[in-house]
Amino acid sequence: MPVGLTAASRGGEGRHQEHDQDLPSHGTHGGASLCQGPRLYNPPEPEGREAHTLAAPPYDQIDDAQRDRFHTQSPYQFVHLTRPVAPEGGDPYRFAAALHHRWLHDGIIARDPRPAVYPYVIELANGGQRLGLLGLVRYEDPAVIRPHEQTLEKAIADRTALLEATRADLEPALIVSEDGGKLDALLREDLQGAAPLARYRDADGHFHVVYRIDDPARIALYRQALDVPAAIADGHHRYKVGQRYAQSHHAAPDTAADTKLAVVTSLDSPALTIDPIHRAFKDPIELSRLAGVPHSTHTFQGSGGWDFARAVAAAPQPAIGVWVHGGPAEIWHLDPGNPKLPVEIFQETGVLWDQVASGELGTGIWLPPMKPAEFAGAIAGGHMLPAKSTRFLPKVMSGLVWADHDSKVE
Repeated sequence: MPVGLTAASRGGEGRHQEHDQDLPSHGTHGGASLCQGPRLYNPPEPEGREAHTLAAPPYDQIDDAQRDRFHTQSPYQFVHLTRPVAPEGGDPYRFAAALHHRWLHDGIIARDPRPAVYPYVIELANGGQRLGLLGLVRYEDPAVIRPHEQTLEKAIADRTALLEATRADLEPALIVSEDGGKLDALLREDLQGAAPLARYRDADGHFHVVYRIDDPARIALYRQALDVPAAIADGHHRYKVGQRYAQSHHAAPDTAADTKLAVVTSLDSPALTIDPIHRAFKDPIELSRLAGVPHSTHTFQGSGGWDFARAVAAAPQPAIGVWVHGGPAEIWHLDPGNPKLPVEIFQETGVLWDQVASGELGTGIWLPPMKPAEFAGAIAGGHMLPAKSTRFLPKVMSGLVWADHDSKVE
């Protein structure tokens, strides 16, 4: 069961809850196709900035206030495309499409003339690297590229409108492959002595570094290594939007419209982090109602959400952190045979702590992080996790390489 990887292409050197069934694909195939469509983002030299500093986090990590700050940075900030705001209340999606066309026409971005794939290296702020490969991935049956969580129709509608207007796949998904470490081994070989094309520092101090490979023999090795089952780690809505678009528009198999831009990372990567997304109840709950959940308890002695989250992560698993407003924060050690609890609402750990402390929320549930092997086991049988169950970190950035749907796949 392969990942159908196609080669992305770098931009030329311009001027410097409702879950539905997965849509059918064109089936499993053993090879991969190369595409000339994606291009590397380059701000113009008059901007006075180092190239590639105007990339940005994924659209769903940017609230309205952050969007406005990004927009004021530069007229060429990538968030103008992913979170567009049209002047005078116009159609934001048509505005993004016109802006994208103008950037290409003016030479701010340009097509790469040759097919390529892009090693995508995240140099972690605390040391170490997470390796990945950026390219185009064919839409496949969910038994081949497995989703792991449900999607929400509201988010799909927004991204669909943007894709319909721009005809461009602006943001990569993150896909994890069960390649046994072969991908990392190939990447290490190709990265020795290689010169980066783009280097971007995110808000957490991680550097996102993009390289380029256009040797057909090397690309063939990557295709072979990724001819394995895989899973969508991040970008379920983006993946589904593109898949629906490909079906509804009868996308030709020789175009990028039949593929999804993605960074593929090995599930065996030592730097792959899966953080939890914590839950909360608006009102205090009576813990006696959960008496049927087998567990042992000890009281947390710290005083902050991050410390509590770390204590939950360090506890023998499975474990969760439970804090009802007015009572002690506790770590529950669950019976592995029955670790499920009825919770619905998610919050960030620091915000969750503050809101339970103030009484704005009645009950907080802190979840432990998930190990990659646990993630693989959880979805191995085609099981779906609830929406917003995992957070793969660091997030891959937008605006370094992307694809337009008119690009050809060789």
